Amino acid sequence: TDVPTSTPTTSPSTSPTRAPTNAPSTSPPTDVPTSTPTVSPSTSPTGEPTDSPTAPVPTKNPTSSPTKYPTSQPTTSPTNFPTTSPTTSPTSQPTSLPPTPTLVVATFDPSLDVPKCSTVGSSCTSGSLLLNGKVSNFEPNPPNSLDTCSDGSLGVYHSDESIDEIKVSTVDGGPLRGGVMAEIEVKIWAWNDGSADTADFYYATNANAPIWEFIESKRAGGPDLQTLKVQYSIPDGLLQAVRVNFRYLGSRKASACSGGRWDDVDDLVFSAAAAAPGATAAAKQTSIPPLTPVNSSYCTTIDKSHKNRCVDICRWKHGKKGGCYPKK
Repeated sequence: TDVPTSTPTTSPSTSPTRAPTNAPSTSPPTDVPTSTPTVSPSTSPTGEPTDSPTAPVPTKNPTSSPTKYPTSQPTTSPTNFPTTSPTTSPTSQPTSLPPTPTLVVATFDPSLDVPKCSTVGSSCTSGSLLLNGKVSNFEPNPPNSLDTCSDGSLGVYHSDESIDEIKVSTVDGGPLRGGVMAEIEVKIWAWNDGSADTADFYYATNANAPIWEFIESKRAGGPDLQTLKVQYSIPDGLLQAVRVNFRYLGSRKASACSGGRWDDVDDLVFSAAAAAPGATAAAKQTSIPPLTPVNSSYCTTIDKSHKNRCVDICRWKHGKKGGCYPKK
């Protein structure tokens, strides 16, 4: 050296290095040397030391088994509270599903001619506008059915029969997917006291080629706005549909379309995730609760102003004692 030290060591090394560095540090030596120097220094020190060493204090317990596959996208916000008990058995099948939104609101799909939820959610609703009313009065894009089934030609908005909204949702709050239980909820408007109005519920596995499977029928249960619910097990299919056929008197048809003059039919299409691995396929409902027939005494409640409703189990009599009476 051209500038010998003015404070030589009092304990010179007995094993001086045979290959001194060609690029000695220009920074002053540390005044706080480590109290636990390594006993196994690296034989291949980095040629590009970090300019930003760990602050404020590096870990006291570095891993003895560093990963062979470090991430190419390290987090910029590491936790200050790492777990003290990491799992010893991480899953080999992490979920591929995106986070499930609580509610998906349908939009009208012109290719299907019905409201459709394009993303998977825990529930899918037509909302309060898409199905409100029917073809004879208020409903946009009528009849909102996937096939040739159409609404009846008679009816005044929120006086006669109509469907206002349909929603399908999982019972457990998870995503709509094959093998789980779902609930169909429909808001309907019933005529008179509602005793002659019935909602028939159906589902179809493939909305692009629907084959309707019957679930259950429910009476309106009262006048004006009513909410009816049924449950069923979702089959495995990525684009499914549910149907509500709301009818005045009459009976359930094999075609899932009653076709009465006062009736309203609406479909709702929703996206579903594939069934979970090992999930049991949804079985068709084999036990359907019976529906009590409409009491024929209902006929006597129909006055002359609603004479055209005296049909099916009723008949109109003319003369001095004319009126609507039960058929015999």
